[in-house]
Amino acid sequence: MTLVPARITVDGSGDADEVGILVDGAVRPGSGPEQKLVSRSDGRVLAVMRSAGPEDVRTAYEAAARAAPDWAALGPAARAEVLHRAAGLFLERADELAPIISADMGKPASEARVEVAKGAAVLDYYAELGYRRLGTTYSTDFDEDIFTLVEPLGVVALVTPWNFPFTIPIRKLSAALAAGNAVVFKPSTNAGITGLMIAVTLLDAGLPAGLLQATIGRSSVIQEALLSAPELDGVSLTGSYEAAVDIRSRLRMEVPFQAELGGKNTIVVWADADLDKAADIIVASSFRNNGQICTAAGRLLVHTGVYDDLLARLTARLGDMTDTSGGDELGILVSDGEAGRVEDYVSLAEHQARDVVRPEPGGWRDGRVAPALLVDPATGPLTTEEIFGPVVTYEPVSDIDEAVAMANATAYGLTSGIVTGDIAVARRFWKGSHAGTVKVNSPLTGVPFHVPFEGYGHSGAGWAEGGESSLDFFTRTKTVYVRS
Repeated sequence: MTLVPARITVDGSGDADEVGILVDGAVRPGSGPEQKLVSRSDGRVLAVMRSAGPEDVRTAYEAAARAAPDWAALGPAARAEVLHRAAGLFLERADELAPIISADMGKPASEARVEVAKGAAVLDYYAELGYRRLGTTYSTDFDEDIFTLVEPLGVVALVTPWNFPFTIPIRKLSAALAAGNAVVFKPSTNAGITGLMIAVTLLDAGLPAGLLQATIGRSSVIQEALLSAPELDGVSLTGSYEAAVDIRSRLRMEVPFQAELGGKNTIVVWADADLDKAADIIVASSFRNNGQICTAAGRLLVHTGVYDDLLARLTARLGDMTDTSGGDELGILVSDGEAGRVEDYVSLAEHQARDVVRPEPGGWRDGRVAPALLVDPATGPLTTEEIFGPVVTYEPVSDIDEAVAMANATAYGLTSGIVTGDIAVARRFWKGSHAGTVKVNSPLTGVPFHVPFEGYGHSGAGWAEGGESSLDFFTRTKTVYVRS
């Protein structure tokens, strides 16, 4: 099978390809609406996709259910061989994949290459972790042996976003497949080409036909079919709180649900902080990938003793970002709609904040949103809602308990951080923070794939992701009692 997305040109030459969905081992046109997949960098049509319809999803589940038993019956060595081979293929194709990922959703090609390398490492990690899914034996007071078996769920649906269109799907796919499951994969339509090429490459690596389906389509068209299938044994989502509420409301009671959602994440900068280091941490936490990261810092609480000095440093750092250098580094927002939504928050700050600091008045053009620092905003949407763009609020604080309370004054609870050399202050913060991940003197963005990652409140539901926690979600435990 050829890698269909590799035929798509990203240098402006050639006509747009027609691409489809992957069902039962073959790429074919879907029965849903036709969608144009457009390059964020220049507006060129990269491909025309016939997206999935409900009947395609039904076929996908039937194929997955047929393929699931044989894959589950394989030993971990056989499954690991396929995942290792896939890791190697992705690395071989990195120079082809990175420009397509970049064109698909707007991030710089350099970051897209990092995504591919990380994705390959994730595949290798879960390939080996499959050996470690061990049962347990128990002693009893009776003439009886008791032990547990760890088994795959069966057929799982994976729903993934556009902001990390390669690593997030790979993280879920690696764990689900290593655990022995069949997968119905629904990537974001804003990263449809990337989702398709992930699936095709896994098949090229030797994944059995029918084990992985890529049903790329609009949620409004295929959501009911995706979530009501009788074969469905589990759902893993990375997306918004609203999407999670909708999905959970549609699932049967017995279907496990894992959700990694958004956040309104805070960094506290304390009076003793190294301010150059703090500025580096803030820039990395708030503006990387144009702020389109669920762990990005959206709120800064700065001790009054260093408030003015740090503001001057950050103002200078933003001033160095230009439409060209900053835009190339930060990338382009995924859609004009998202760019407009982010700019609406900046417009609100013109009325609800003391000042708005940006590299240039009026922002940038062509999907490049200029980073913004919203100084002394009023409590409300700017301080509590996830903006999901290169926009961060800047507020004074004088007491660590006040800082904890302000950081927790949101429905979200994904990540938080503090910059300080005082371990007592840091401890009071991490003990009081209502967030699943707390970092001290470290950027909020970037979560190692072997470490549990869980959100509190509106930032998550069900099992943590990452490391063995993901395998916990994709498996279930059977207890066996034996008497002679």
